Amino acid sequence: MKLTFETKEEDKNLRLDHFLTHATGDEISRTSIQKWIKQGCVVQTLTNQTVKAGQKVKVGEIFSINIPPRANSHLLPIQMDLSVLLDETDFMIINKPAGIASHGGPEDNRPSLVNGLLYHFKELSKFGGESRPGIVHRLDKPTSGVMIIAKNDRAHIALSGMFQKREIEKKYFAWLLQSPKSPLGRIESKIGRHPTERLKMCIRDTGRKAITNYKIIKTINSRKGRVFSLAEVTIETGRTHQIRVHFQSLGCPVVGDMLYSRSGSEFEKYGLLLFSQMIQFKHPFENRDIKVELSFPDNFLNFENEASLK
Repeated sequence: MKLTFETKEEDKNLRLDHFLTHATGDEISRTSIQKWIKQGCVVQTLTNQTVKAGQKVKVGEIFSINIPPRANSHLLPIQMDLSVLLDETDFMIINKPAGIASHGGPEDNRPSLVNGLLYHFKELSKFGGESRPGIVHRLDKPTSGVMIIAKNDRAHIALSGMFQKREIEKKYFAWLLQSPKSPLGRIESKIGRHPTERLKMCIRDTGRKAITNYKIIKTINSRKGRVFSLAEVTIETGRTHQIRVHFQSLGCPVVGDMLYSRSGSEFEKYGLLLFSQMIQFKHPFENRDIKVELSFPDNFLNFENEASLK
């Protein structure tokens, strides 16, 4: 299996292993990328030369990854209630519950969505790595909503490519504390890892390009003088915590955000009020459109009914 990626202006001077991790939608771990580079599975296409993980990339370079066969997963299937919204031959769309990580990490051995998927489905893609079977894109642990799962590598590669080319449309909704100055806006601020707080992302000049579009569709004024606003959100990039970081940068954090809002714990009973409501794209192998939408979840509706009292 071979993948090819070309560097763009925004990738200039990135380490090669960072570039390839981002280019694959962050769905292949940097550890796997580094291992493949050491094994000689990554080459600079124009020169056919092997490369080093730490070398800085230049604009217009083309790199190919010859992905070696994957070992069988050692992850344990765990019984979990999962809602399948659409079941196709090559992929499915599920309603990811809030409070569960899309996949496990090096320092997190708690059950993840992957364990539940392995319990319910025999076939999942292996392209994303041993710890991420089927995971084409991620939703944050506290975020719920529509999510694509690949059943095989063919679908995983096709769908990952569609995400990279921005051919998959996603819509989110979020309740915000306060309301942005403009009811219609576009946030273009680079996002990178927080320099001192490992679990957080932040706005920083050395980060990756990130674009969030929003429209405020409703506001509520509470008896205590607070303002809450409901935002319809689309994203043109898929950076970690992008929506949450961008709205925090406007002084309007997502309600219930325990990581980016000082008042997050005050709304703990609702959870993070951000959910993936819709996904739409062309079927990767057939000439038809795919569109899946969700109704507002109970925590959104409960908050709206009670927000005026907050």
